Amino acid sequence: MFRRASRIQARAAGAGCNCAFPSRIARVILMHSLSWSAANHAYGKPMRFLVLVVLICTAPLLGAAARDATPATDFRWSAATADTFLTRFPDPDSIHWVNQANHFSWQAGYAMFTLEKLWRLTGDARYFNYVRRYVDQQVDEQGNIPGFVPDALDNFLPGYAILFLYEQTGLEKYKVAASRIRDGFRRYPRNSDGSFWHGEWAKHQLWVDGVFMGQMFLARYGAAVGDREYAFGEVTRQMKLALGHCLKPNGLLLHGWDESRSASWADKRTGLAAEVWSEGLGWYAVLISDVFDYLPTDNPDRGALLEALRNLCRGLRAVQDPKTGMWCQVVDKPGAPGNWNETSGTGMYIYLIMNSIEKGYIDRAEYLPVVEKAYAGIIRKASVGADGLVDIHDCSSIGIQDNYEAYINSPKEVNPFAPVTSFILGTSIMEARGGRRF
Repeated sequence: MFRRASRIQARAAGAGCNCAFPSRIARVILMHSLSWSAANHAYGKPMRFLVLVVLICTAPLLGAAARDATPATDFRWSAATADTFLTRFPDPDSIHWVNQANHFSWQAGYAMFTLEKLWRLTGDARYFNYVRRYVDQQVDEQGNIPGFVPDALDNFLPGYAILFLYEQTGLEKYKVAASRIRDGFRRYPRNSDGSFWHGEWAKHQLWVDGVFMGQMFLARYGAAVGDREYAFGEVTRQMKLALGHCLKPNGLLLHGWDESRSASWADKRTGLAAEVWSEGLGWYAVLISDVFDYLPTDNPDRGALLEALRNLCRGLRAVQDPKTGMWCQVVDKPGAPGNWNETSGTGMYIYLIMNSIEKGYIDRAEYLPVVEKAYAGIIRKASVGADGLVDIHDCSSIGIQDNYEAYINSPKEVNPFAPVTSFILGTSIMEARGGRRF
C-alpha cells in the first residue's frame, strides 16, 4: 500500500519498572468491565465509575506487565484494544491519512475486516454497529459509493464490509454497491502476464500487499453475489502470479515485483524487491488463510494454494525470533544487525497459523507452540496509558523500500491504523480459541 506519514500521536506508555500484574481483584474487575456496554447494562454509572478508577490506578502496572511480565491469561488484549480504537475513532470516517479525507480505502477496510471477526467471536453489537455505520456512510440508498475510485487496489478492500452487510441484511443497495466495486476490475490496469498494478501511481508494480486488498473482496463477492467463474478464477490467478514472481525458496514472499524494472527498489535484472517485509507478507498471509472459506472445494487451484500456505507456515516457523516469539521487520533475517521485532506482521502471522490449525490445514501439535510463543511476545508490545487506553508499539507502515537498511531504519511507530488492527486480529483468535467467548 501507499504509505506516507502515518504515525498517530503516541500515548504515554506504562511505567518501565518490572513489577507484578495487578491484584486479583483488579484483574477480575478488568476482565468483566473492559466492555463499557456490559458494565453499563449490568450496573449503570456506579460500575462505569469504578471501572474508570481501576483503569487509572492500575495503568502503570498494566503497562509494565505488558512489557516485562506475562499478563494474566484472563486479560483480553484484543477487546481492550478494539474498545480503545472505537474510543479514539468514534466516527469511522476519521480513519484515513492525516490531512486527507479519503476514508474509502485500505485503512478503514482493514479495520472493518477485523472488527467483523471480533463481532463473530464476542457477539458484542458495538463492533457490528461500527461496521454498519461505516458502510452506511459510504453507500447511499441507490447503492452508489461516492468515495470509491478504482485507481488502486487499496480502494477495493472496503467492499468486503459492504458484502458483510449484504450477507447480514439482504438489502439490495449493498449488493448493488458491491457490484459497482466488482466492475472496477473490468478496466483495471495489468502487467503483460495479467497481474494487477498496485495502483495508477505504481505502474507495472505488483505488491504482495495489494493482492490482499483486491482479492479478499473478490473472493467474498464470488461466494456472496455471484460471477463465480470470473471471481474465483481471478483470485487464484492473482495469488499464483504473486507466488510466481515473489516466492523465495524458504516459502516467504518478497515485498514486490516491477515488470518495468524502473522503480528505485526494483532489481534491474529480476524486477524484485530486496527484502521480505513484515506487514507486506502479512497481508498475503491473511489472504491465503481466509481464501479457502470462499473457494469451492473443487477449485483446480485449491491444492496448490494449500501447499503454498503450508510452505509459508513452515517458513515462518523457521525464522521466528527464538527469544521473543515475534517476527522481524525483515522477516527472514532475524539475527541480522539492526533488525527488530515488528508488531503488525506478527499479529497477521499469528492469525494465519492459528486459523490454519483450527481449519486443519497444518498440524496442531507442531504449530500451536509457535503461536503461543508469538502471543506471549506480541502482548508485550501493548501498554495501557494513564487515560486507560491501549497503545501498540514497534509498528511499521511503509511502502517498498530500496534495501535492507531502509527497512530496518524505518520509524518504529505507535498506533498506526493497520498495526493496531493486526494486533486485534492476532490476539483475538488466540484469546477465543477453543470456542471460548470473551
